[in-house]
Amino acid sequence: MADVASLDRQVAAALRRVGLSGNDSLIVLGVSGGSDSSALLYSLHRLQEAHQLRLHVAHLNHNFRGDEADEDARFSEDLANELNLPFTVVKQDPTQYRKDRSISSFEQLAREMRYVFMSKVADELGAAAVAVGHTADDQAETVLQHVLRGSGLHGLQGMTESAPWPWPMGYPNLRIFRPLLGVTKADTIAYCRELGRNFRDDSGNYLPRFTRNRVRHQLMPLLANEFNPRVREALGRLARTAASDLDFIEGEVSRLWPELATVTDDAVRFDLSRLTALHPALQRMVLRRGYSELTGDTRRLRESHLNAMADLISDAATVGTVELPQGARLHRAYDRFLLSREPELSCPLPNLQGEHSLQLPLDGGPEVAVSIDGWRVTMRAETSSGGGAGNRSLWDQSVESERSMGLTDEQESEIVWSAWLDRESLVGALSLRTRRPGDRFQPLGMSREKKLQDFFTDAKVPRIWRDRVPLLVSERGIAWVAGHRIADWAAIKTEEVASRPVVWVEMKSH
Repeated sequence: MADVASLDRQVAAALRRVGLSGNDSLIVLGVSGGSDSSALLYSLHRLQEAHQLRLHVAHLNHNFRGDEADEDARFSEDLANELNLPFTVVKQDPTQYRKDRSISSFEQLAREMRYVFMSKVADELGAAAVAVGHTADDQAETVLQHVLRGSGLHGLQGMTESAPWPWPMGYPNLRIFRPLLGVTKADTIAYCRELGRNFRDDSGNYLPRFTRNRVRHQLMPLLANEFNPRVREALGRLARTAASDLDFIEGEVSRLWPELATVTDDAVRFDLSRLTALHPALQRMVLRRGYSELTGDTRRLRESHLNAMADLISDAATVGTVELPQGARLHRAYDRFLLSREPELSCPLPNLQGEHSLQLPLDGGPEVAVSIDGWRVTMRAETSSGGGAGNRSLWDQSVESERSMGLTDEQESEIVWSAWLDRESLVGALSLRTRRPGDRFQPLGMSREKKLQDFFTDAKVPRIWRDRVPLLVSERGIAWVAGHRIADWAAIKTEEVASRPVVWVEMKSH
C-alpha cells in the first residue's frame, strides 16, 4: 500500500469509526518531523475540508540531540506555516523533569514528557483528540516487547486505534487517536515521497542502547528471516485477539464491580467472599481495576504485582500484605481485604533534603554534633580500647545497631539509631543524604553489592518511607543505611577489635 489514495482512505475510515468526521472536531497532531507523523499530518490536511476538521500542530523539543533536535523543531514549525495551520512548538529541559520523578529510563522520560506536553496543549485548546503517527511496525514492536516482559492481556493488546487519554489522568474528554496502525513505516515513507514532501530522520532511532531500537533493528529482522517472514502481521493478530478477549473480561468486571468493591477517596474495600468465588482471570482484572481506581495510573503495575495480589486471595494464611507501586498496598486481615494508599504524612522520618557534608571527629576528641533537617547527628571517634565499648566487644555493638527500624506501633516522636563503624574504612569526604537512582549497597554479611532498592524490598521498608531513610556515605560508598544495616566493609572485624580506630554515630530525630 504505497499509493497516496490508499493511505488517505485508511485515515478517512478511521476518522469515521471513532466519530471525528463531519462534526468540526479539533485534533492536535503530535508531529516529530519523522515520516510517520509527517505522513499523518499531510493526510489529515488533505482530508480536512471533506471531514470538517480543525487541526493544530504540536511539537516538543526534548533537547536530547542538540542541534539536530532544534532542526526538527524548526522543520515542524515551517511545515505548519506552509500548510497554514496553527502550531505550538516548545523546548523543555529534561534534567529537572527526570530529577523530580527519579526516572532512570530515557525512553520512559521522553514518553512521559511528550504525553504531558500534548495533554496540556489539547486541554488548553479544548481538543477532542490527540493524533499520533504510530504504525503497524510500532504495534508489532510494542507487542513483542510486552511478550518479552511476560505481560498479560493489557500488554498483549498493544495500542488501539482510539482510547481514553492514557496518562496523565484528569482529561476525561480527551482521546488518543492512532489512524496509521494499519499501515507500515515503509508506506508512510512512500506516501511522503509520492507527494514530494520532506521529512526528518531521527538519529536517536538507531542508537542500540534503547530497547525499542534493538527490537526494531535486531530482533524483528531475526524473527522475520529465521522464523516467520510475516511476524509483523502475526503480532498484529495477537494484539487484536488480546484486545477482543480483554474487552469481554472488562465488560464482566464492570457488570460485577458494584457488588465486589466499595471505593472511597483513599481505599478500595473488596468483598472477599464474592472475590474468592470468581474465576482467577476475573480476580486479577478486578484487582487491577481497584488499583486504577485508587491511583489513577496503572503504568507501573506489573504482572508480578497482579500475581502477588491474586495469591493473597487464595493464600491459606489469613493475614498478609502486598506492597505495590505509588505507595499502594493490598492488605488482608481475615475477612478484611483492603487496597489502600497511605498518605505521605504517615512516614515518621524527618524529610532530609539534599546532601550534607560531615566532619569526622578526632580520635579521643570531643563528640561532634550537628542538626540537619530534623535529625541530630552525633559522632565520636576512639580506639577499640577506649571506654565506649564497655565490657562488650565493638563487634557485638555493631551487630546490635543492625536491628530493623524498631518503631513502636505509635511511631514514637523520637527516633534513635546508632552504629559503630571502622574509622579507617570511611575514606575521603563523609556525607549524609537519602537515596538516589542507581544506589548500591553491600550489607553486613554479604560478599557483594546489591541494589539499594532491592535491599529496601528485602528489609520490608514501606515504599513511602524509602526516600527519607538517611544514608551515611563515604567515597567508598554507603557505609550505613540508618536504622537498618551497616556496610560489610565498614564493620569492625572481630580479630582487629583491639587495635582499630572506630567511630560511633548516632541519628536522633527532633
